Amino acid sequence: MPKPIKKTRPARRDKKSASSAPVSETARRMEYGPEERALFNNAIHIAGVVVRTFGHLCEVAVHDFRDLEHSLIHIEGSLTGRKPGAPITNIVTKAWRQGGNGVEDIVAYPTSTPSGKTLKSSTSFIRNSRGAVIGAFCLNFDLTGFERFQSVLHSVMHYESQPGKVVSEAFASCMGETSEAIIETAIKRAGKHPAGMNREEKKNFIRILDEEGAFLIKGMVQYLAKTMQVSIYTVYNYMRELKKESSE
Repeated sequence: MPKPIKKTRPARRDKKSASSAPVSETARRMEYGPEERALFNNAIHIAGVVVRTFGHLCEVAVHDFRDLEHSLIHIEGSLTGRKPGAPITNIVTKAWRQGGNGVEDIVAYPTSTPSGKTLKSSTSFIRNSRGAVIGAFCLNFDLTGFERFQSVLHSVMHYESQPGKVVSEAFASCMGETSEAIIETAIKRAGKHPAGMNREEKKNFIRILDEEGAFLIKGMVQYLAKTMQVSIYTVYNYMRELKKESSE
């Protein structure tokens, strides 16, 4: 006689322990709807446009936050040597951990590659219509060549320092333009137009003009008298007074 089949009860599940157990990242993953898929497709399209615009010095990575260990779903360019399936970066992880769905974009921050390239990077977080952060659009730009060029430019564009002096050279096409440039420089130094100066200020203005070499130019006294709205003799009188003061 065959033995009766013993019915076994399924193991009882502890509802409390099951609900309180930590849920893994993989278990939390869910299939995105049309909206999220459209957002990522759009980000991937823009990544291609950006790299085509800026060329080999640019790299754009698109990350999907459903799986941080393999978040990189698309990459344009090859500055960092990564491929799809690479993990999220530490800077982006930290920002998202601290800011949650309210995290702000990280713009123009310095980074570097393992090979020593200097990068300028920006990260913009991708959100769905409910405001939930679902990924990131990360741009890297290689500044290494610019840094080398900057050192060359610095030596070429360096000026000899002249403490207390402002150098302004006018490349005139006629002597009248040179005269105007000298007078404008003197007005800036005096801080006031000669038409509104008192006698002492006008005399000081003549002194400034003399320092600028104004009276080496033929016809400058006549030109200056018109600008100062005084007679030629008044200008000469100021010049004589200044000469007398300097000799005393």
